[in-house]
Amino acid sequence: MRYFRIFLIHLHRVIENRSRSIVWTLLALFNPLIYLCYWLAVYKSSGSMIGGWSLSEVTSYYLLLSVAGSFLIAHIDESVAIEDIYEGGLVKYVIRPFSYFWDLFFGELSWRIFQGLIGIGILFIIGISFQLLISFVSSPLHIFMTFISFLLAYTLSFLFKMILGFSAFWLTEFRGIQSSAEIILLIFAGFIVPLQFLPTQIKEISFLLPFAYMVYFPILAIQGRLEYVELLGVLGMQILWIGFFACVYRLMWNRGIKLFTGVGQ
Repeated sequence: MRYFRIFLIHLHRVIENRSRSIVWTLLALFNPLIYLCYWLAVYKSSGSMIGGWSLSEVTSYYLLLSVAGSFLIAHIDESVAIEDIYEGGLVKYVIRPFSYFWDLFFGELSWRIFQGLIGIGILFIIGISFQLLISFVSSPLHIFMTFISFLLAYTLSFLFKMILGFSAFWLTEFRGIQSSAEIILLIFAGFIVPLQFLPTQIKEISFLLPFAYMVYFPILAIQGRLEYVELLGVLGMQILWIGFFACVYRLMWNRGIKLFTGVGQ
């Protein structure tokens, strides 16, 4: 109940700053729609099927990607590194009687939910305006498993970004590693192209890394492109990576907090 109230407090702050959420959501929509324009040209010149994907399936993928990016990808790393560690804001969390992790988890979740809902509204308007057909899974069990996959994907993304933020305990300049991580996410999470279109070796590597389980596979799940066994495999990989990142998080927190000073780094 305590953390539910914390979530509501953060949600109230998000609603107060709703104009910022609208701008960020529109920015998240921009790149997938640009990529979609490229693929529309490719299909126009190449035919009805490419790599086992039809034009409607690719269109659905990029439209869903524009919303999933708002729902699933946490953006907590910069505030952790700069505001909490470099500027000393972590002090106020250390003395509070509740977890730093869960406070930030539910705070970021409120942003993701609000921006994701805005994205759904914009996606609905785009679909109606351009008469686009978006494929969705229909089986109740499949919907439930997809919902679990989305929760795990957000948790995985949050842990990864927290670990990035904690690197500021040891680094005097955090933005280099942050920019490198964003490039890796663009490639291996499926933001540029569906991973199915990557060269075979790179595709196999991407399926072993955690980034595909933050965005790519949840989108395939909601499209209904994954069978139950495949979706169970995705859930298993998400849980394994969450467990690994949780251990890394705990290790970095225990060691990093010893280096932290009340006036910042």
